[in-house]
Amino acid sequence: MPSLKLKIQYNKNEDLIISPTELVNNYLFGIPMAGNDGKRISAQAIKTHIINAQTKIENLFSIKLNKQVIEESRDFVRQEFFAWGYIRTMYPITYISDLKGYINNVMQVTYPQNWLCIKKTQQNAVYRNVSLIPNTAGGGGATMTQNSFMYSGISPNMGWMGQTYIPNYWRLKYVTGWDTVPSDLLDFICKMAAINVLGIVGDIIYGVGITSIQVSLDGVSQNTPLSRSAAGGIFGGRMKHYIDEMKETFPNLKNQYRGITFEVL
Repeated sequence: MPSLKLKIQYNKNEDLIISPTELVNNYLFGIPMAGNDGKRISAQAIKTHIINAQTKIENLFSIKLNKQVIEESRDFVRQEFFAWGYIRTMYPITYISDLKGYINNVMQVTYPQNWLCIKKTQQNAVYRNVSLIPNTAGGGGATMTQNSFMYSGISPNMGWMGQTYIPNYWRLKYVTGWDTVPSDLLDFICKMAAINVLGIVGDIIYGVGITSIQVSLDGVSQNTPLSRSAAGGIFGGRMKHYIDEMKETFPNLKNQYRGITFEVL
């Protein structure tokens, strides 16, 4: 029996929240992706703009879009911990698996997972707090005194009892990110990526700096302006529309996903 073998190239696990094809279909519909000479913007170039937009939003809001495990260390600040009763993490938490206390590299205490409490909303993970809630109802629980949370292990014998600040004491391991990125964040990122693609595609089609085309034949001439809006650029109208929508939604996104950041001095 004759056989036919086919080889194809494909990519997976690229951490993209939207594919180049989806971006073109949903946010660049009707925009030609090729110039008069047939030169097209590549899918890889569109991927780069999507990744850049994702990275900017992650850094701006201090979040991770794709679900992943985070391990980080936080300082112990006595005033902060006993005043509000929680540990502040860098990213929003969907699941907390581990919390330990260290002095330098020596572990002092480890807390059971069922003592760790996080606050959630029904749809999105936006909170960055881990609270310790010991179970004192049964045997083996902790006595909730001012020092029972913190000063365990050998720390009292090392002279750390009563310290107001211990650097890099807490070691946390938790899950952040979303299985499905919230639609408002997805829309904002896609518009940011689309704006960059529109600028490049405009240069590909008619060339850099060209704002009009004039055709003359047998004494008859026709001038066609390429800038359709005061914003400038061949696709300035759509770019301005996306920018205006992003400016309108940005404050709400920042309040919801970034929140108020503060440090105890």
